[in-house]
Amino acid sequence: MANTALLVTIIFILWLLKREVRRRPSLSPSLWIPTFFMLIQGSRPVSDWLAGGGYDGPRTSNNPIDQLFFLVVYGGGLIIASRRGVNWGKVFVSNLPLVLLYVYFLSGVTWSDDPMGSAVRIVKDFAMIFIVGQIYSEKEPLQAIRAVFIRSACVLFPLSITFNHYFPNFSREYNPNGGMLLSGVTGQKNSLGEIIFLFSIFILWDYLELSQAKRRKGFRIVCWDHLLLVGIGIFLLIQSQSKTALICLSIGAAMALRKGIFAKTPVSVTAYGAILSTPFLLFCSREFADVIEPVINALGRDMTFTGRTNIWDHITLETVNPWIGVGYWNFWQGPRGKAISVAINWSIPTAHCGYLDIYLDGGILGLSALFIVLAVYGWRLSHSKSRFRIVGLAVLSTAVIYNLSESSFLRIGPLWFAVMLTMVEFPLRKKVVKPVEPALLDKSEENWMRELNEERECLPAR
Repeated sequence: MANTALLVTIIFILWLLKREVRRRPSLSPSLWIPTFFMLIQGSRPVSDWLAGGGYDGPRTSNNPIDQLFFLVVYGGGLIIASRRGVNWGKVFVSNLPLVLLYVYFLSGVTWSDDPMGSAVRIVKDFAMIFIVGQIYSEKEPLQAIRAVFIRSACVLFPLSITFNHYFPNFSREYNPNGGMLLSGVTGQKNSLGEIIFLFSIFILWDYLELSQAKRRKGFRIVCWDHLLLVGIGIFLLIQSQSKTALICLSIGAAMALRKGIFAKTPVSVTAYGAILSTPFLLFCSREFADVIEPVINALGRDMTFTGRTNIWDHITLETVNPWIGVGYWNFWQGPRGKAISVAINWSIPTAHCGYLDIYLDGGILGLSALFIVLAVYGWRLSHSKSRFRIVGLAVLSTAVIYNLSESSFLRIGPLWFAVMLTMVEFPLRKKVVKPVEPALLDKSEENWMRELNEERECLPAR
């Protein structure tokens, strides 16, 4: 029965992918490189798939097969984007806050307990910019961005349903209390929740664009495959009981689909400012427990954030050097991290809080650099009325919320890749974006394409 269900699922996936590819005929076949990258980052390492199961932790595998995978996709993205004429120097200058953030953590190798490990990991994380460059160098970059996430959803959403029901050894895990957790194609339920809320935001954005284009043509054809994917995603969220992902999906959808007065700059600045203040409220939660607790309870959490505060209590200003941390991604693999795991009798891969993990990696200076990046790019996105920038602000907002109880900042994975993809300034040269059939773009997207063509020259005309 399991094999039959898997075969039916594969046929359904191929049918969805066929519809998706036919919908965007102008995209090049090389776009499958970033799509394959997203498929792996949204599920499990290549070595785990080849081994037929298992989980090697939070995308930190040193397996030679996984290293070869990164070499191929990064190298492919760099070569393709460079051949299309991307001027990487101008890209880095246009995104100086992000570059300086990575430079700071790269400098951390001088005080890291594992300098080579830190250097390799930070370079590998920053190298995602090469895949970003490949996507932006497509003839229709906005179509390419949406295609990467929607194609990934076409594969991972149906496959997760099948795995949860017919492959329990692959998709089920158990918490310390013995409760069963469903993780689909990912290694844990929180990773499943991450791809569901993230992919769903891009699906809803694409649904909005396609629906508007079809109405201008005089048709009212509903893109039912998009609605079906979102429905599957919500069903998986209910199954996995990922409350953080459900909150992020609600906030992300509301931020991405705003129109009219709700999409104006003052509203965007106010909304993002409120969201960016939530980490400070979290750190002050005990001082303001009487005020915060009703809100936390309404979101389905308790004041321990499902036991996470037990981890956070062991992280103090004395845990690492409070100013510079212990080095990029070193703490939990080192003696201090293992001591916390022993103290709470639970193997800890992360702090389950992106802000605390950045503090452990780079101290107060690293955390300050992160907030500067979040503030600068949030300000830029808030002052654009194009639909793409509105969606970018939604993705950045969900990242701010998600990292309250999970870790994705400066970590290779779907959410951080999406943040880099939607927030970076990627200047294009005139005529690189060829005229697109008006039916495929709404007015906001046309304005964004015009803005791209007015940017500084970075790519040669085709």
